[in-house]
Amino acid sequence: MLYKRKPKRTKAKRIIVVGIIFALLFLGVRSFEHKAAVFSKSYLPSFARRVTTEAVSGAVEKELQNNNIEYVDLVKISRADDGTVRSLEGNTDAMNRLKAKVVRAAQDELVKIRHSAMYIPLGAFTGLTLISNYGPNIRMTYCLTGSIDARFQSSFESAGVNQTIHHIRLIVTSKIVTASVDYDKELTFDTDYEVAQSVIIGQIPTTYGGYYAPPSTFQAKY
Repeated sequence: MLYKRKPKRTKAKRIIVVGIIFALLFLGVRSFEHKAAVFSKSYLPSFARRVTTEAVSGAVEKELQNNNIEYVDLVKISRADDGTVRSLEGNTDAMNRLKAKVVRAAQDELVKIRHSAMYIPLGAFTGLTLISNYGPNIRMTYCLTGSIDARFQSSFESAGVNQTIHHIRLIVTSKIVTASVDYDKELTFDTDYEVAQSVIIGQIPTTYGGYYAPPSTFQAKY
């Protein structure tokens, strides 16, 4: 029985086909990586801001509710014999305790979202507008880390004739960085929370916690 030897040309064709397949796969991966880098630069800042704000806001609001803070807990009011307010003094001990609790709770929530993922339709990687919102979602995971800081801000706002609203706000600052090689900038943003307020009847005091207070608007930071 005679066996026919396969021609070398067939073997060469197979090598060429395999080479073409690998080349297409390589080009596809490179194109995908390029698109992923573009998405990281454009989507990652807003994505990181959103997930961080949601986590921090939930922690801060929960902490404020648990502590049930009222205006008199944070401000000591000194009145004259006729009942008018002579001075307002911030209770720094109470403020520092609340600030420490809020920062700790927010930092714990930040640890929980360390590994976060956003989902992008497969069609977006094609570069074609018509199908950019179609296809299965591609999961892209990012490592988020950072630090949380907080400060109190006091301000006075006119509320009509002979009335002034004293606002006490907590400003929480988030500084976030990512482990993405495509985006290495630090994201810094503030979130404002109204902690307490009170309406002052009559002329506002000229000092608040040792700070000079102009007649119109005054802000103090702790």
